Amino acid sequence: MEKIDWTLLLSYTGLNLIIGLAYLIDLYDRQFIMEFYFFIPLVFVFLIFDVFHKRFWNKKVLLIWGVIGIAQLIAYYSFKDLPELQAVNGNRLEWLKALPLTIFISFILNLINKKVYGDYFIVTTMRLDPKRVDPKDERKLRPADYVFSFTGFLIIIFGTVFTN
Repeated sequence: MEKIDWTLLLSYTGLNLIIGLAYLIDLYDRQFIMEFYFFIPLVFVFLIFDVFHKRFWNKKVLLIWGVIGIAQLIAYYSFKDLPELQAVNGNRLEWLKALPLTIFISFILNLINKKVYGDYFIVTTMRLDPKRVDPKDERKLRPADYVFSFTGFLIIIFGTVFTN
């Protein structure tokens, strides 16, 4: 694992732990924490899927984030029925489901792309120029990269928000 992996991993888990502790020991206004907690997982999930998706090509990185994702699913299903976490549009912890879904979608799309093309797919949000050659990948973007990227984003958003 590289330094960027540890930085992202520690910042993600650290922020979640700090917010969780601030909520548990009533260090800050609980209502404010509950209303705006979705922001951190949302930002990190899209950062992970779009910017750091190539890190999941490393099996160790994928495994570590997978374990964190499973821990988040356990936390979500353990606390989702608490009355103080209910909101008009669902549960305030629903974005805890986003990380495991992101990891799973990245894994499946990479598996499909590897089977069809022999390499991993590239998320295209930041790389809209199809003629651009990524120095690490040494290949141009394919239509499948665009389709997989769009499909991945939709599955992550709708899979997180519309599942219980």
